[in-house]
Amino acid sequence: MTVLQLYRRLGKLIDAGHKRKPVCVNKRTFRHPCEQDGCVILDVDGADVFWVPRIDDDGGGFSEREDGSERGRMTVVLRGEL
Repeated sequence: MTVLQLYRRLGKLIDAGHKRKPVCVNKRTFRHPCEQDGCVILDVDGADVFWVPRIDDDGGGFSEREDGSERGRMTVVLRGEL
């Protein structure tokens, strides 16, 4: 992804009203043959808005609401290869 592509993608997210959303990285989507050799700088393939559930320290759901629904937030997620 180039700077211009990222700029356009983020511009669309801003225009859609997502300018104050937190940004996270989906580490599992970043795969590269050199990663096992210590490569830590990997290409970003996309940025999309997803609902991300909140989790507690042991990986379980973070305190459910009174109505039983799960807590979470809309987040801009950067991803690697599909």
